[in-house]
Amino acid sequence: MKKLTYLSAAAATVLAVSLTSACNSSDGGSDGPIKVGSINGITGLFQTPEVPKAVKAVFEEVNAAGGINGRKLELISKDDAMDPSRSGQAARELIQSNGVVALAGSSSAVDCGLNRATYSKEKIVSVPAIGVDPACFTSPNIAPVNPGPYALTTAMLYYASETLKRDKVCLDYTVLPGSGGGIEGAIKKWTEITGKTLTHKNLAVGQGDPTRYLVADKNAGCQAVLYNATVGPWFAQAKTQGMQKVDFILAANSYTDANAKTIPADMTAWAGTEWQPYTDPTLPGNDRWAKIVESNGIQKTAFSQGAVMAADIFVQVLKTIKGDITRESVTKAFKEMKPINYPMVGTPYVFGPGNEHNPIQGSRFVKADKGGWKVLPGGFTVPGKN
Repeated sequence: MKKLTYLSAAAATVLAVSLTSACNSSDGGSDGPIKVGSINGITGLFQTPEVPKAVKAVFEEVNAAGGINGRKLELISKDDAMDPSRSGQAARELIQSNGVVALAGSSSAVDCGLNRATYSKEKIVSVPAIGVDPACFTSPNIAPVNPGPYALTTAMLYYASETLKRDKVCLDYTVLPGSGGGIEGAIKKWTEITGKTLTHKNLAVGQGDPTRYLVADKNAGCQAVLYNATVGPWFAQAKTQGMQKVDFILAANSYTDANAKTIPADMTAWAGTEWQPYTDPTLPGNDRWAKIVESNGIQKTAFSQGAVMAADIFVQVLKTIKGDITRESVTKAFKEMKPINYPMVGTPYVFGPGNEHNPIQGSRFVKADKGGWKVLPGGFTVPGKN
């Protein structure tokens, strides 16, 4: 009997350990690597392959220094190809099958809107490198490290009316499905801050010949035009229309070396950036980013800046956790975190307990100059604070 009792106790102990291990593995656990998920556009219409590479590079740097409390960080990135069904599946796999403690460095055009309810239900946080759709900034468990197209649009409007002092400000945008409300909200915020309204607005700019849009701007007497679509054909036709005195203010997606080369020398073009302009490595915070991407052969883009920032923020918050790092403890840490001043952006980053999060505000502006971009003095433009 004693032998049977001993065997039963031993079996019970083994069973208890197995159950504890299974519970820990489902939400991050206390043993093995800290699993972190991300949903990225690698293929499809919205491609950001440099983002998971940069996040992984930051994690590898941390791992080489001993990890977090001796545990290594493991990034599990899934490509949703801007496909709604794949994005939803990716989120479920990361949470239910891979047992990630959080998501960090996501860069998908459809993730936030599709998966916000899942993140809330599972009580897991996401810190995207790139927030795109309105749900990224209006969800309790998502807080991107970029201003996003809506806060950026407000900053661009503010720059046109308050910095450039243009009275007739116009807007020509191509808007993704479901994003029109976000743009309208950005315009409304600018009006509330400045008391000004748009002279002309078009949220349905299509591909192809832009002549009709530019003629409409010209007839409206636009002095400044905000624009977010294909750059080359737009400026070729703007030049034909004799619009050299108009200030064209481009969204962050147009801020690339290739686009700068397509802008005629006698045209005036500005671009709003979400982080410190990546074309100047001497700006605050860019030295850290440049070191990461250069040493790992990663493409230098604004998106890779967001990746490094998201990874850095995530690591800083993890280091504040006392005790086991699990999904529950990570979520609690982000909900209770103190603001982090990160030099690549205009305002501090904080997640916090609220129902929506858009902590990064403002934009820094560059000007097209001799086939490149010239960084303008004055730092970040934060509407209502400059």
